[in-house]
Amino acid sequence: MKASLESNVMLKGRRDSFCVLSLSIIFPKGVSIMKKIILAFTAVVIMASCVFASVVMTARVGFLRRLNTTEEEFARIIQDSQRLTGWNLLSNRHELYGVKFYDSLNTMLLALEKYDIDEIALPDVVAEYITKVNPAYKICCVSILRSPMSLAFGFRKDNAALAWKFNRVIQDMEDDWTLPEIQGLYIYNDSKKPVTFDKFDGAETIRAAVTGDIPPIDYVDEAGNPSGFNTALLAEIGKRLKVNIELVDIEAGARNVALMSGKVDVVFWYETAKGVEWNLDAPEGVILSNPYYSWGKFYHLMKQ
Repeated sequence: MKASLESNVMLKGRRDSFCVLSLSIIFPKGVSIMKKIILAFTAVVIMASCVFASVVMTARVGFLRRLNTTEEEFARIIQDSQRLTGWNLLSNRHELYGVKFYDSLNTMLLALEKYDIDEIALPDVVAEYITKVNPAYKICCVSILRSPMSLAFGFRKDNAALAWKFNRVIQDMEDDWTLPEIQGLYIYNDSKKPVTFDKFDGAETIRAAVTGDIPPIDYVDEAGNPSGFNTALLAEIGKRLKVNIELVDIEAGARNVALMSGKVDVVFWYETAKGVEWNLDAPEGVILSNPYYSWGKFYHLMKQ
């Protein structure tokens, strides 16, 4: 099995001094051979602890591609967040990462299978869903986020009127509890209830990009049809706006290309967070709706 963790040993001056001092204390003059053997063993234990305490473990972690940042910058932001919130709660290893972006969930899982990466990091409900449908994976650790992450619809800036309409409907759905009801049904209870779209003769058709890359939030069923929370939310929005919704299946990494090229009018999800220097997922030219789903931690998956 290919080694899954890279390590760098960093001996700090203060720690070195402690180790040297320990040896000078352990081997005083005039001590019997047996005591020297015992003390020598103690010295080995102390030296080993000095080295082990200074090892920094760096895991190679896969993330779905964020469209407005680099792998290096995203790794720095994750590290900064964890220094403020604590270590990975389930792993007891150091929090430093080597981040690798992937354009889809399938390619990221394939990389994990091939040991190109050690773990993949996903929103908690997504990781739980994957481990439930595929026991080959397990949750190995948790990253607590400094600021909750949220999902929002993305629009071109020249289509601000459509963004305003979506915001109005999202707010109405929050006020009448329809939004949390749909979240509970399709995200937390994993409902397989079929979703149907109302058809409005002569009405506008809105092309909405879905990816299937964050199940059960953005979900594609075994037959290859978009279903679950993404379709239920879009169906309700179409019904309230009295427009026709056409679903367009794309990869997560192709969201911005599909939007800016005019292939779609709206993208089902872009990621956003408060307290971050800039939006890491929505490039220039994209405007976001009000969030419709949030989470506060990533679960890391690895192979059993």
